[in-house]
Amino acid sequence: MHVTEFANELYSPVPQTSRVIAIIDGTYTYMPKSTNFRVLRQSYSIHKGRHLIKPVLIVAPNGWILNIQGPYFSDHQNNDAAILENEFHHDVDRMRNWFQEDDIIIVDRGYRDAIPLFEELGIKWKMPALLNRNERQLSTEDANESRLVTNSRWVVEARNGHLRSIFKIFQHSVQIQQIPYIGDLYRIAGAVINRYHPIILMDGANIEMAQALLERRRQPNIVQARVEVKNLYTRNAQRWVRLNAGQIQDFPILTIQELKDLIFGIYQVKLAPSYVQDKLRREAEDEFQLEMLRGENRLPEPGFMRIRVFSRFRNATRHQLWIAYVPTNDEENEHMENESHILGYYCSCKSGARTVGTCAHVASVIWFLGYAQNEEHVKYPSNRLLETIQDAGNRPR
Repeated sequence: MHVTEFANELYSPVPQTSRVIAIIDGTYTYMPKSTNFRVLRQSYSIHKGRHLIKPVLIVAPNGWILNIQGPYFSDHQNNDAAILENEFHHDVDRMRNWFQEDDIIIVDRGYRDAIPLFEELGIKWKMPALLNRNERQLSTEDANESRLVTNSRWVVEARNGHLRSIFKIFQHSVQIQQIPYIGDLYRIAGAVINRYHPIILMDGANIEMAQALLERRRQPNIVQARVEVKNLYTRNAQRWVRLNAGQIQDFPILTIQELKDLIFGIYQVKLAPSYVQDKLRREAEDEFQLEMLRGENRLPEPGFMRIRVFSRFRNATRHQLWIAYVPTNDEENEHMENESHILGYYCSCKSGARTVGTCAHVASVIWFLGYAQNEEHVKYPSNRLLETIQDAGNRPR
């Protein structure tokens, strides 16, 4: 009843046969330091740098909270995988009645050590891919599979957010005297949400969207292949023409809905103004800079560009990305009413090789060139804090 048609089509190898699909993830509640030294040690999370305990949510694809387990301590012996294994080993009857062979569990990378348990029980698992040693980027196949997982895994994070926003007790550090009851309080809160709050359904998430995602998953990244074959990573000025966005008159004009359809989501679109603003500020340019590949006649080749976008996490990291598109002045464009005018894209970031949606860097460029620069009023993040907080490094504002 709580498995959506979208999730069933996307994850089940046999959609005609109903299977349990559940999303599992931990949350946390801060607590003060305990005078019991064992509690003090076991409640300290190196990851968060604070003392906390960890409840674990099991949620259906429509946001229905199936169970809230724990709470558990937060030291290294209480990682996500260890907690899940403990639940299966110490509450065998209940957990194995819930999850049977060929059921599907969606988890994040923190559960990678639980994979042998899933295999032993015959449970299918979906998890974002991990980079192998010495790798900097996921393959197109792995990046696509990871995107399919995140298409539904956000639901459990949304429910975690609802628990905090609706029930104020979970927003702050819980007093020591209340810790013994925190598990029951979480379960009561979960029951209240199930009873009185709506289920979670992503706009447009239906069988047709799931089939479109699966079809896109099988597509190779043709832009990546071109970049690698022709060695277009190089900064050779003889191969590229530096232009500003205002000089590109043939980029397709897109609506917000067309952007969502291309990206398969809204999150990257929301980040786009911040990426564009950051690029302009850090390059100290008034115009959005990009490069077009030179053709045989030494002039810019229409429909293929390269852009550099800064990482939002690291000051020194810049990602190169390439976008292939159908120029709007191309006569063939008249016959593409039902097809995307963006032919392909590739980014050097970790997940930039995927063809299911785009990474945030590619999304920000397409958003700016195809939408923002054609709009009169576009809202960018406020600079007020940069203008009011002092910086001893005296970096440009």
